[in-house]
Amino acid sequence: MVNDLNLYDWKELDINVNSLWLINERDKSGKHANVYHGNFIPQIPYQLISRYTKKDEIVLDTFLGSGTTLYECEKLDRKFIGFDINPKMIDYVNLQMNDSDKNKFDIFECDVRNKDKFSNF
Repeated sequence: MVNDLNLYDWKELDINVNSLWLINERDKSGKHANVYHGNFIPQIPYQLISRYTKKDEIVLDTFLGSGTTLYECEKLDRKFIGFDINPKMIDYVNLQMNDSDKNKFDIFECDVRNKDKFSNF
């Protein structure tokens, strides 16, 4: 089994089962804010994390950005590892996660063009 979803109750799940995901409005709840040019609506990582991971599994995000996937991992009780090239966004996300369980996530600055920024991995 790829996830913890009970497929016998699929109609009751918060999973979009259509082949085309038409989402009327961006989820603005919790830590989500539209502060970064590259972010996407939280409903997308929510659907993917729910479908393909189980509680306490680790999600890897190589483009952390403003933390959309991290916030959904927190909501769904997944662990998270994220990387980003932008130190300002890493600082922003760390600030957003101040009241969160620090054992559930790690985020790192990583720039493959700079050997000092990725050689520790």
